[in-house]
Amino acid sequence: MKKQLLRIVTLIFLVLSINTAPAQPLQGQAKIDSLLKEFPKMKKDTNAVNLLSQLSFDMYASNPDKGIKYGEQGLKLAENIGWKLGKANCLRSLGVVYSTQSNYPKALEYYSKALKINEELGNKSGVASNLGNMGLVYNHQSDYPKALEYYSKALKINEELGNKSGVANNLNNIGIIYAQQSDYTKALEYYLKALKINEELGNKSWIANNLNNIGIIYNYQSDYPKALAYYSKSLKINEELGNKSWIANNLNNIGIIYNYQSDYPKALAYYSKSLKINEELGNKSGVASNLGNMGSTYFALSQDSVSINPSELNQYVSLNKDINLNRSIEYSLQAIKIFEEIGELDKRSYYLKTLANAYKKKGEMMKAYNALEEHHKLKDSVFSEEKNKQISALEKAREDDLNRLKIEKQEILLKAQEDEKQLIILSAIGALISILIILFVIINQRSKSEKLLLNVLPAKIAKRLKAKEHPIADHFDSASIMFIDIVGFTKMSSETDPKRIVAVLNDIFTIFDKLAEKHGLEKIKTIGDAYMAAAGIPEKQVDHAKRTAEMALNIKSEMKEFRTSDGTEIKFRIGIECGSVVAGVIGEKKFIYDLWSDAVNIANRMESTGESGKIHISENFKNELEKFEGNWQCTFRGEQNIKGKGIMNTYFLEN
Repeated sequence: MKKQLLRIVTLIFLVLSINTAPAQPLQGQAKIDSLLKEFPKMKKDTNAVNLLSQLSFDMYASNPDKGIKYGEQGLKLAENIGWKLGKANCLRSLGVVYSTQSNYPKALEYYSKALKINEELGNKSGVASNLGNMGLVYNHQSDYPKALEYYSKALKINEELGNKSGVANNLNNIGIIYAQQSDYTKALEYYLKALKINEELGNKSWIANNLNNIGIIYNYQSDYPKALAYYSKSLKINEELGNKSWIANNLNNIGIIYNYQSDYPKALAYYSKSLKINEELGNKSGVASNLGNMGSTYFALSQDSVSINPSELNQYVSLNKDINLNRSIEYSLQAIKIFEEIGELDKRSYYLKTLANAYKKKGEMMKAYNALEEHHKLKDSVFSEEKNKQISALEKAREDDLNRLKIEKQEILLKAQEDEKQLIILSAIGALISILIILFVIINQRSKSEKLLLNVLPAKIAKRLKAKEHPIADHFDSASIMFIDIVGFTKMSSETDPKRIVAVLNDIFTIFDKLAEKHGLEKIKTIGDAYMAAAGIPEKQVDHAKRTAEMALNIKSEMKEFRTSDGTEIKFRIGIECGSVVAGVIGEKKFIYDLWSDAVNIANRMESTGESGKIHISENFKNELEKFEGNWQCTFRGEQNIKGKGIMNTYFLEN
């Protein structure tokens, strides 16, 4: 029981990250009222944009629906008057509100747009703010290494700028990451640093935030009186400021304390108060956490070893063990469904385990087995992904080292050959002529060497290898991968002269190479009749999805008219996906630049499960593509069972 309740406490760290989104302190309802009074007096200028952005931002914790309304008004006004900085500020404010409502894809979309504008304007403060907010989204998506990476980048910029409020924000969020990794000493160190700065600034909202987080650490250390004291201080400040979202957070945390102390009626009462506020705010993650904690508490109440004094009963507690067990299943299922909708893997994994225990106690063993299996599957996807990346990086480092040694040996051999030619020429023709010839040979050899490298490696990678850089293993946050396969090629190969097959492939792949160069894609490799290309590597391209889609549509158009010398029509399948990738150079005797990631595997699956003459894309790629202007026509294909991924929504890109 104790271990189970301790795990419940862990979940609150993830709830916290929603509310740490703003990089600037709130001033409570009083500030909002003051801004609303000023609004009617404002002209439709930059001041009005700033006011609308601030209103949107300040309402994230009290009235997110109005926050969205004011943010969209500010965004529209900024666009009308052509003020880029105001547009970036409104985008960021909207991202904060959507994050509060657990709409993480939407939040990341707005943060990314704001980041791009701030980078163009050279606005370092805005860049730091957006980086910190994007780190929070990755935290919610259980990508803790990436979250820490973004927090650290934001912290470095804020320290350079002397932005104390931003520094305190980043320190607090980094503390949350360490708490999630069970490094409570370091987490407390970061929280206390953040608290000290916020107290100097008089930033009440962030003081409440820090107090709440410190309370969680004491909760982990089983110092419940001290934890309750910090939660209560935080709650008092948030009630003064009218920060509803944080009030709900505090109430949930206090409920966890009572749960841990086996005061289940009081725990359920606090969870219910928190749930009511989160439902009003539309905070899906908060609602799901409340429901999940209630489900865990009802499971505890279903145990034969637990007894409740009738005098402590309230409207939330029943003495009937079966009723409590059924409620545990009901609330756990609701929580799991919401976490699945918003993509919070870690929380969903935990409550699946609670559900499995409840089904087991009820005797429904098959349901218990399925829930437990799903729990382990999700847990592995969250906690083993980074280890796999680290292993891959180590492997690439070793391969790159071998490649570097290979290049050095080739250069030594070339130099020896050049020296030998110099001696022959000098002895036969004379000093002056020999020098001219030697210069010509050196230039020619270097040119051939350069061309050879560029035939197998991107120019940027070849340059790095020649410079003896070690290792080369790059990570790209976002790239698009395309696979093209000729339909029926195996049968054609068995029935056709080999020379004709090679000639046909050469003609087709030459077309693909020209289109890749036209649209700025990198040809990765060909395997038999398959052709692989990618955009967004080895140089980052913001519009990688657009480039890839345009090349695929060009191929579709070109191949309609393509015929072999004997009039045979060539049919093909194209599969596309986008996402993060690791890119590097492997091989000891023959160099190859290649990509590895889940997105690469999915792109391959898109091709293999596609249809002849069609471009098969994932829902993820469709969403990325639609960020760019264009008459993109994506026809919903339906749910497809993709090997290694399960059921996925996929589409055909038509034009």
